[in-house]
Amino acid sequence: MRALVLALALLAPALAGCSGGEAATPAVSGNVVEEDAAETAEWRSDVEEHLGTDVFDFLALQQAAALDCQRTDVSSWSVELALSGDVSTSALTRIGLEHACADVVEAFDAGLAAVERAADPLDLVCGPDVRLSSEDRLKADLVCGA
Repeated sequence: MRALVLALALLAPALAGCSGGEAATPAVSGNVVEEDAAETAEWRSDVEEHLGTDVFDFLALQQAAALDCQRTDVSSWSVELALSGDVSTSALTRIGLEHACADVVEAFDAGLAAVERAADPLDLVCGPDVRLSSEDRLKADLVCGA
């Protein structure tokens, strides 16, 4: 149990740093480790409720959220979701964002809405006038066949 608390204490600042903003400062009178553990327990609970089970790789979900926190704009989320080919896991992704970097949730929601509205989500990626980052262009080239 101590190892879990220590891991959480070390992981929380890294996840908070993903958002590019200031990490939430715990109350001075509170114990940081206890507060981090409580936040992690809430995150786990939200995932359990969504999945309907308590059997899942929580560390993998935290790591995915840390990567997802780097997508801070609607365009990058639209591309990521369109290239995924399946937005069925978007609720789980959103839970991770809500707990790891809440400031990214709005861009995620807008990107998801754009993909859901599109007749063909790949049009958001493969269209003639689409502007993509170099990393997204590499992914798109594989999917679009260009």
